[in-house]
Formats: sequence, structure tokens, C-alpha cells
Amino acid sequence: MSSISDLQSELQEASAAVARAERAVAAYPDTPSALATLLTIQARRRNLEEQFAAASDELGLDVCSYRIEFEERHQATISSLTSALNTFQRVFSHVYDALLNGPKQRSRLSEEVVNATSFGFGYTFPGSVGFMMTLPNDRLLLGETKLDDAMRKTLELISIKDPEDVQSLTREVGLVSVRLAHQWAVENQKGQLGVDISWQRQDRIKLQKRVQPQEIAQMAKTISSAIAEEEIQWVGELRNVNTFNQTFEMVVGEKKITGNYTKAISESNPAQLPKKYLATLTVKTKVALVDGAEEVNYFLVKLESPPPVGNLSLTELLPS
Repeated sequence: MSSISDLQSELQEASAAVARAERAVAAYPDTPSALATLLTIQARRRNLEEQFAAASDELGLDVCSYRIEFEERHQATISSLTSALNTFQRVFSHVYDALLNGPKQRSRLSEEVVNATSFGFGYTFPGSVGFMMTLPNDRLLLGETKLDDAMRKTLELISIKDPEDVQSLTREVGLVSVRLAHQWAVENQKGQLGVDISWQRQDRIKLQKRVQPQEIAQMAKTISSAIAEEEIQWVGELRNVNTFNQTFEMVVGEKKITGNYTKAISESNPAQLPKKYLATLTVKTKVALVDGAEEVNYFLVKLESPPPVGNLSLTELLPS
């Protein structure tokens, strides 16, 4: 069997030959030899694709087919194509990180996660815009791997239809992943693009999702109006309370937060100022950024004495 690099070169050559043969058929539609040549070259390319899948499997690589769809009357731009593909990579990496290390609000990825999730280039498709990409994946596990889980959640994320699904997936894969999925939808919407994505091992398709342009537009609209809600605990200093308006102000780390309360502070639950507390808060965050800024509302549920130093890590006590 040829090496991956040899097969990549042969596939690209075969794609170019397919394109030339297609032009010949278009120019000479009544010439049987032109059609016969095209069919022969197409069969050759299919055989090379099968060899590539087998060679990838031998090296422990799964493959991701990312085929971009667009209407012929609407010319896709290089900017929209590359932006959409790059954002898909980022969504996948952050979903994997969330499943491996827990959901986060911060967008920084470890080198380990980047290395584990960075797709390698396989080849492009003839006659359409798309890429076959490769990624090392465990062959020892009998069930799904974390990468399989991450791809499943990524495909769920880029085909969201219900606002309730936004909330559910935000809890699972984190706000950053959902925001990147919204960015991916916006990039595709600009170019009026659809996608057909499959995740496969050799000739077995494990996961597949086709999302058409109108569905992507609906997804972008659904996420843009969604509110993510979570309950968190932060240690901070209570600085100000307005009992008439039932508002509060706290400083958590270097961040000042303000919000509302109802029963957290009262005559039966008095609060001292200024004083450090462990605050239980309900945080409602608009998933989509508005002009690059977050819309966040804080509701104070409860105030308690802070835990002894060492009982909670610093990252659990401070906002992301």
C-alpha cells in the first residue's frame, strides 16, 4: 500500500484529471470516448480514496469529511470559506476541552488539547469545495472515545434548533463553545453556505450531519436570542447594598459585579459592609456577544461565611 503522502499526491492529480475530463465531456457531449475517459478517472479516484481511508486507519487516524455547499448563483468568497472552516476547528477543540476538563467561560486551550484536536489535511474533493481531514484517534477503546464524543456534541451544536437545547449544551460544553458555534453560523450565513460533515473510520461512517443554509441561519437566530443560566459560588467582598432597590455590589478578585437580590439580604439575614462572603449567585448571560461585549445579569441567592483557605481552589472562587 502507498504511503499517505503518496496517496495525497495521487488524489490531487486524479482530481485535476477529473476536472479536465469533465470539461472535455462538456465540450464534446456526443463523443463516447470523452465520457469513457471521465468514468475511468472517477473510478481511479474512488479507488485512491479507499486506499487513503485504509492507510489512515493503519496509522490510527480517523477522517473528517467537511464538504461545503453553496448555490452556483452565489459565489462563495475565500474569506467566508476559510473563516467557517477555521471556526469549526475552534468549536471542536473547545467542545473536546469541555468534555475532558469541564466547561469553561475562558477561551484559552492547553497545548495538549490543541495537539489532540488539530485536524491534518488529507485532500480536497473534485467538483466541489471540501476537505478530507485526519486526526489520530484511540483504537484500543471498544466504545466511543473523547474525540468521538466531542464530534457528536459539535455536530449537535452546529444544528441547534430549540433555545432549550442552547441552555442544555451550554451546561455540557461551556459558553465559549456555544459562542464559537454562533460565530461559525454567522460566518456561514454571510457566505450563504451549507455543510455536509461526516466522521468516519476507514469505510465506516460513525457520525454525519448535513446542515443547509436556511438551517444555519435559523441556528444563528436561535443562539443569538438565547440566555444561558448557571448557579455559581464566588468569594468576594460585599461593598454596597441598596435595600430600597434591592441591589448589591461586590468585588470578586479584580472584577466588580452588581446585581439584584430578594431574600439573600434582609432583617433576618443582615449583611455587613464591607465584608468578605461566599456568595451563591444565579448568573444569566446572553449567549451571543452584543457588539463584542457580554450582557450578564447577576442575582444574589445567598451569602455565607467564606470557607477556610484550602477548602476550595482559587479558580473556583474567582470569576472566569
